[in-house]
Amino acid sequence: MIKKMKKAETSRRKFISGFSLLSAGIILRPLSLFSQEENPVLNIGSPANFLSDKLISSFQKVINSSINSIVYSSNSSINFNDNNYDVLIGRDSYLESLIDDDKIAELNKDLIPNNSFIDPKFNNSAFDKDRKYTVPLSYGAIGIAYRKSKFSEPPSTWRWLLDSDKYAGKIALLGDGRTLIQIALKYMGVSLNTNDPMWINQAEKLLKRQKVNIKDFGKKNGKELLINGEVDLAIISNEEFKKIDNNDIGFTFPREGSLIWQDCACISKASLKAEESHSVINSMLDPKISKSIAENLQTATPNIMALDISKKSYKEDSTIFPNVQIIERYEDTSTILDFDYEMMIEEMWDNILDS
Repeated sequence: MIKKMKKAETSRRKFISGFSLLSAGIILRPLSLFSQEENPVLNIGSPANFLSDKLISSFQKVINSSINSIVYSSNSSINFNDNNYDVLIGRDSYLESLIDDDKIAELNKDLIPNNSFIDPKFNNSAFDKDRKYTVPLSYGAIGIAYRKSKFSEPPSTWRWLLDSDKYAGKIALLGDGRTLIQIALKYMGVSLNTNDPMWINQAEKLLKRQKVNIKDFGKKNGKELLINGEVDLAIISNEEFKKIDNNDIGFTFPREGSLIWQDCACISKASLKAEESHSVINSMLDPKISKSIAENLQTATPNIMALDISKKSYKEDSTIFPNVQIIERYEDTSTILDFDYEMMIEEMWDNILDS
C-alpha cells in the first residue's frame, strides 16, 4: 500500500509524472536480493505530483518492499533531522546545501547501471563535482518571455532587457540579485561563475544604467506582469513558461547563454536501505520511465536513450531544448561560495537597488 503525506502549502512548481516501470530494456536488480522478512518501508521525497501512484507501485515491485511517498511543496518543508527520507528528488541548489551539510550519501554507480544513459556533459556540475552524490532526472534554463504581438521576431538577446531603452518601462527583471548579476555577466561574455571583482563591478554598472528602463525589479512576479499586459519582456525559466496559458506569450533562449537548473535524485546518508534506494534510482533512469517523466513535466531530459525514443514534437520543441550552439553557452552554478564573494554580491545588489 502506498502511503502519502502532503507537507507545506506553497509550491514553486508542480510536476506531472507517471507510467509503469514494466518497460523494455530496464536494468533491474533481482527481487531475491531484497528479503521479504526484512521488509522496511522505503521513504521517497519528491515535489508534488512528480511521482505517480502507478510509478511508486512499480518501484515497490522492484524492491519487494512498501514505499512511503512523501510529497513536499517547498524546500522549507523537507526535514532530514528525523531520517524522513531514503531517496530525495530535488532542485540542484537545495541538494547542494544538503551535500555541504554532509547529509547526502556518495552514490555507488555500480548499483545504477542505467546511469550510463545520462548524457556525458552532465558527468560534472558546479554543485556536485564529479557527480558523486546526485543523478540528474530533468533540467531547464532561464530565458526571456515576451509578448509576441510586440515583436516581429523573438528577442533572443539579453541586450533588450539589460542594455537598451527600446522597451523602457516594459521590462520586468528578477528580484534575485545574484542571479541577475550572473545573467549580466553572461551578456558581457564571461562565465556566470566568475568571482573576478572587475567583471562583477562591470555587471553592477550595467544594471545601474538600465534601472531607469525597468518597470519592476523583482518586487512583483514578472510572469504575472507579462500575462496582465504590464510588461512586454520578463526573465523567467522555461519551466515557468510552460505553465502559461496565453498564445501571445513566447519564450526564447538568449544567444549569450544563461543558467541551467536540474532536478536530481539522491540518497540520504542516514538511510538504512542503501541498496533498495540505488535500485529505485536506477529504475527512474530507465529510458521509457525517463521519457514519460520529462514529457509530462515538459522539461528537458538528460537521458540520451529517453530522448531518442521521445515524441518528435517534444524533441523539436525550441522552448524545451535550445539549439546546440546556444546550449554550449549555458552553465549551472554553485550556490555555496566563499564569504567574501557573497558579501561583494550582497553589497553590489544593495547599491543597484539604492541607485
